[in-house]
Parts: sequence; C-alpha cells; structure tokens
Amino acid sequence: MIDRPEWKHLVGVVGRWGGLLSPLLLLATGCGDEGPVGPDSPPPRLSGLTPTVASPRESPLEVTLWGENLEEGLLSGPPSFFLQELDRSPEEIRLRVGFRGGPPGQKWLRIRSPGGEDSLAFTVRSLASGDSLLETRALWVSRFEYASPEDVAHIMARAGAAGFNLVYFQVRGRADAFYRSDHEPWAANLTGVLGMDPGWDPLGVAVNEGRARGVEVHAWINAFTGWAGSTPPPPSTPLHAFLEHPDWVMVDSGGVAMPYHSGTRWMSPGHPGVRRRLARVAADIVRKYPVGGVHLDFIRYPGTDYSWDEPSLAAFDSLRALEPGLDFAEMRRRFVTWAVEEVKDSLEVEDPEARLSAAVWGIYRNEPGWSGVSTGYGSVLQDAREWDRLGIVDALAPMVYWTLAPTYGGRLDFAYLADDHATALREPAFIGLYVPGMDGRALAQHVERARMAGAEGTAVFSFSALESADLWGDLRTWAFFWPARRVE
Repeated sequence: MIDRPEWKHLVGVVGRWGGLLSPLLLLATGCGDEGPVGPDSPPPRLSGLTPTVASPRESPLEVTLWGENLEEGLLSGPPSFFLQELDRSPEEIRLRVGFRGGPPGQKWLRIRSPGGEDSLAFTVRSLASGDSLLETRALWVSRFEYASPEDVAHIMARAGAAGFNLVYFQVRGRADAFYRSDHEPWAANLTGVLGMDPGWDPLGVAVNEGRARGVEVHAWINAFTGWAGSTPPPPSTPLHAFLEHPDWVMVDSGGVAMPYHSGTRWMSPGHPGVRRRLARVAADIVRKYPVGGVHLDFIRYPGTDYSWDEPSLAAFDSLRALEPGLDFAEMRRRFVTWAVEEVKDSLEVEDPEARLSAAVWGIYRNEPGWSGVSTGYGSVLQDAREWDRLGIVDALAPMVYWTLAPTYGGRLDFAYLADDHATALREPAFIGLYVPGMDGRALAQHVERARMAGAEGTAVFSFSALESADLWGDLRTWAFFWPARRVE
C-alpha cells in the first residue's frame, strides 16, 4: 500500500485459465475508434453466435462465433465486456465473455480486419427485481484523504453511490491513531501535534456514515511502520511506541538501528512486544467500534536487510536447535505470521464476528522468472499464502498494481497475477487495483478480468484517484451497475 501520497509501492504465475490462453490475446474495446479500414483482404463475415442471450449471473460464459474469413481481425465489445479468446480458425472463434458489469439490453460482438468488419447481437438479461450479485467491492481510503467530518461524509456518500459495499478506512499509520485509542497517541495529521485530540473521531464518523449508506467499514491499520522523518516523535499521551520502547526498532545485520532519516522507521515483528501491541490495537478497535473487521497493511519487512535485533536472533537460535535447516529469512517470515495469528486471536476474543484481512504483495513468488520484480515471499518476507493455509485470515487483497499485458503472462500481467491469486487462495481474494492512470474503460476492464479469474471481489486504490479522475459515473455504469452483497 502507499504510506505517503508521493510514494508508490510497486507490488509485484499460469493461472486457472492459463493453459487455454497463450499466446492468444485478451481484447475488449469499444466501437468506432479503430480508424479506417482498407480493401487489402476479404472482409470477415459472421453468420452465427451461440448463445445469444445470458444473465450477468452466467458470466463469464463461453461463446462461439462462426462465419468466414475470421482468421484475422480484432474482436471487440462494449466497455463493460471482457473478451478472452480461446481458439480461432477461419470459420470459428471460441471465447469467454465476462459481462457482470454494465446495464442490460442488446449488446454486440464485433470483428474488424483490414478488409472490413461485421458484428452480431448479444443480449444481457436483467437480474430479477430486488436481486443482486455476490461480490465484495472494496475501496481503500487512506489517512491522507480526509481531514474533517465533512470529508469522511463525502467519501462515504461517494462510495455508497458508486456501488462499493466495503471501505478499508485507515486509522493507524505510524503507531498513531485516527480514533480514540487506549494505546497510541492521536495522529499529528489531524491537528499538527502528536497526541492532540482533534475534537472529532474519524473512525466513529466513518462507521456511522457508512452504515447510513449500506457500506461496511473495516479499520485499516499499518502493522510495522513506526515513524517517519529525521527526528524522533515528540512526547505525547500516551507515549509513542519508539519513546516508550526504543528497542522495538528494526536493525541491520551489523546491529545498527534503522535511523530516523531513513524515511520510514519500522518496528520489528521479531520483538514479542511489537506483536502484542498490534494485537491489542486491533482488539481495542473492535471493542469500541462496530466495524466489520480489521485490515492489515505493511504486514511485512521493508526488505531482507532488516531486522537482526536481539529478540529476533534469540528466537532464531532457540528454534534452530529444533530445526537445524531453518534459515533467518524463514524465521522472519514466521515472525510476521505469528503477528497475524496474534491479531486473529485477539479478534476472536473481543468479537468473533470481526473479520481479518490484509493487503499483500502483488507477486507471491516470481514463478514466471520475470526480470526486475520483487516478491512477497522473497523480497519482503511475507508468506501470505501460509496465513491462508493456516486459516488465520478471512480474506486477502493482493495489490496487483499493474495493467493488462498485450500477451497473457507477459511481465507483470494483471490477468496472469489475478488468475494466480484467485486460484491459489482458499479464503476470498479481493484483487487490488491501482487506479491512477486509468480511465473509466480501463478500470471496468480490470474489474471484469478479476471476476473472470474467479476472484470474490476487487479492492480499489483509492478514493482520491477516483475523485481526481472523476471516475464515479463510469464505475457505476460499466463495472458496478448491479447491486452486490459482500462475500462474507
């Protein structure tokens, strides 16, 4: 996730349908924008389409087009369609069509080649009156995106009107609080002074405003980022973690503590106190607020260079006596897993209905061998699939912050990664989308492709990106036309 507006964490596999696709293209475009056609080849002619009518509940659906001169040409459909070609010959094209988003009515599938174009009608039926889809539509709202109760009310109104049913509302950034905490000081973002009561409660307002609009709120908390800037946190009530527990800081292999001028100073999950604090923060939130759950972020290391602190090394030495083959990278992955487990246990005690989710690295392991990419497992010591296997998370939101590659499985291909996560996870996968740089059509295509992967939902980063590009109307028209119930 993004911890400052100016920072972009680039987070980054054959998927469920991968064996059918390579080297076929994934195509879905609108009409009228391909430019002039020429007479250099015979025009394609479509003579049949089956099926011709379907409901959004039947999406994705395998469709067959037949005719003549179909070996060349670009397939296209409405902006709310995603077309995934499976096989092609001069007389027949088989494809999967995703169309869960967008309004009902008569649509079209078109083939266009240098020799001309042809199209056939495809009709999307309406859902039954009062019916809805079953999928989670989550929106990340960072602590940098609100400064007043009016801001929060506006955010929730926008989210509800666009069709979102879940908001991850950030309330802990760097061991501080955007809610009434018993453990950590009020965030300086709200007043300019760490620990000063702003006179209003961001999380309380978010929960109330969300409830009024049918939007569930989960408290988004950064796990191990502790402070930022060139100087230590000032005194406050309660004290900041780094003043109360200076030994919680991560250290490098030479035993040198991460400096304050490093950008973000992290707390080590190898220290039992750090894990206990995280669990207590989560329990404190669900005890005080009727949130639907807690959403973890930065639940990892900043990289493999940290943390050789004494508690981590002592735990490693102790466990290595029982497991001689254990290496320190795996030990640190276990510290992170233990932290997730302690949070889950604390939620079970305070509110067994509260769900635990996490934003995780977009590439788990670099199975395709792409160049120059980082992975959750190897680069930041985050084994999110182990959390899924152990059943200590209720959902994961992989941050697949890239776009659709021209060829399936190309470097950082959104389609390939969405397939990989949706196929591998037992608990729900909400595929994370990075909106900056997208227009409404691209956003709709990525949402639809995540659905085709079998994901139970999507998570959009973030409110301000939708707001600045004014994508709310496009989102509601093309991707979230139908109402949806959350995946529990």
